[in-house]
Amino acid sequence: MSTRRSVLVVAVLVVALFSSFALGQAPDDRGFDPTGVWYGQHGPLALMRAGDTLSFSYSAVFGATAHLCDGIGVAGFAGDGKWEYVDEQGTVTFTTKGGLVTMQTTKGIASFCGANWPGDTFAKDGWKPAFRCRVIEPKARFLIVGSLPPAPRKGFVVKGDWVEAIGLVNEGSPAWLLTRFVGKKQTTAGLLERDALECHEE
Repeated sequence: MSTRRSVLVVAVLVVALFSSFALGQAPDDRGFDPTGVWYGQHGPLALMRAGDTLSFSYSAVFGATAHLCDGIGVAGFAGDGKWEYVDEQGTVTFTTKGGLVTMQTTKGIASFCGANWPGDTFAKDGWKPAFRCRVIEPKARFLIVGSLPPAPRKGFVVKGDWVEAIGLVNEGSPAWLLTRFVGKKQTTAGLLERDALECHEE
């Protein structure tokens, strides 16, 4: 009797597992989707997740002598809800777990903050979601999230497409929005020119 019961339990678990995959609910260790603007201990952080990339824009003031952070870039997925932004000066790790976002230097220094930056923490009560925008230009090409002015990418959207968008918080970036387009096969994130979009909530 116990053998039949064990077989039945295993069968139920297998059916549940395949049902989860069929519904697109396979296990995901990327943590929650933090897309939006977060307000932390030292300043605002804009995040946009797409696949295994996490685009960010960060501005902050820290320390007794008011050091400044002014950063923009793309972090890559590193496993277990962690994302790493790596450049020649060091590695900054973002963690998106348990409804909390953290930033910390895990190697060298944060190039966009300098030495002695203590990292930052962002709670859900300081979060503002992305807003929706409609493309109004015949064709709007995505731009690379990084140094400004940004360079073009291959991906683009066309008039009538809808994207999710958030404003950049680093300096010198009012002409662009950090955006995400969810297509039938993949999700694309990057910068789009603000003038190419009609935004309904900002």
